[in-house]
Amino acid sequence: MAMKWHQAKRPKKLGGGEYKGIRYREHPSRKKDAVNLDRYYTLSYWWNGKSHSEAVGWATEGVSAQRAYELLMDLKENQKNRTPPFTLRELREENWRDAQQAASKNVTLDEYWPVFFEHCKLHIKKSSWEKEESNFKVWISPYLGHFRLADIKLPQWDILVKALTDAGRAERTKEYVTGTLRRILKFAYERQVIDETPPTGRRVGVTGPGQSNRRRRIIQPHEEQALLEKLRSLDISAWRLVRFAFLTGCRAGEAFKLCWRDVDFVSGTLVFVDTKNGDSRRIPMSRALGDLLKSIPQGRLDEPVFLAKRGLPYKESPSSYRLVVNDILRLNEGRPDLERITFHSIRHTVATRLAQQLNPRDLMDLMGWRTVEMAMRYVKGDMEVQRNAFESLGESRPMGNVVSLRG
Repeated sequence: MAMKWHQAKRPKKLGGGEYKGIRYREHPSRKKDAVNLDRYYTLSYWWNGKSHSEAVGWATEGVSAQRAYELLMDLKENQKNRTPPFTLRELREENWRDAQQAASKNVTLDEYWPVFFEHCKLHIKKSSWEKEESNFKVWISPYLGHFRLADIKLPQWDILVKALTDAGRAERTKEYVTGTLRRILKFAYERQVIDETPPTGRRVGVTGPGQSNRRRRIIQPHEEQALLEKLRSLDISAWRLVRFAFLTGCRAGEAFKLCWRDVDFVSGTLVFVDTKNGDSRRIPMSRALGDLLKSIPQGRLDEPVFLAKRGLPYKESPSSYRLVVNDILRLNEGRPDLERITFHSIRHTVATRLAQQLNPRDLMDLMGWRTVEMAMRYVKGDMEVQRNAFESLGESRPMGNVVSLRG
């Protein structure tokens, strides 16, 4: 037998009458107290041209007719002012999100690390996330892992920097370790787990040794030719990737993530999506670049353009590239670390070549830099132009006719 619905009544001490929009049904046997059966309350209303009926709950769960009516009045006020939530379902979802966010604000750095680390493994190369993992396990976790994310302020940063200093670590090591912590906290901030952005290196006293670790090696044309010839005979998949890098100057990760949907042969452009600085970048397709891409067997739109020998996406630079550079051609033999050729050296080389032909603005757009400082690293002055400019300062200029102003 179906349970009967009743209109909720207002107690006489509250003025009597009905709680309009509030109904209840009684449980057939379960009692709320010694006298009354348990009641299940619902509220009904019109919103956006539709009738809504939503369950509030049982009296034994703390729900009363008055409480249900107050909820209904709050929702109607929101509807009148066009301020969400407009329905009980939306209100509950909002409360759930607030509860989740409140819970997340109590998470410790050690507890949050797996979330950040999984993101790293999906979006950066193995050698990079291994460094992040090492920095965290060796330095960050032992000193700060027990702190809540929300409690990591400048004093906690001071603890970490002091530990690195006391251990005699170099400034570059301090920069790398604090950089890992900064990326964890920035990741949490962007997901609204914490309310403040992490401090800059300057604020925590770690600014690094400036430009001392910039790569200085430019791949010479004869080195590029030899590298590509050897690589083509050894691993055609790796050759395509490396040739693409020489034609675009892209970052390794941008080439790894490039899908066929990002290549537009009709307009002669391609797009690097979700790049290192968070922006997407469209570049023109040269004839050589177009020929290269057309020579690659085209897959599904969501499939990566560059696949390794086994048909898997690249996660790091091809081992065959390192083999050719280091063992076959011996291009790094006897070179210090900053002069060794890596995959990133290709980007450095392309930027140097483009800087000889482009203004800083165009160079920034093609290479995907946000600041003009990055472009200016590659822009070199032209001594002959400078000489001619100085010579012009000493040239005699014709004097105009002097007109006497005396009457």
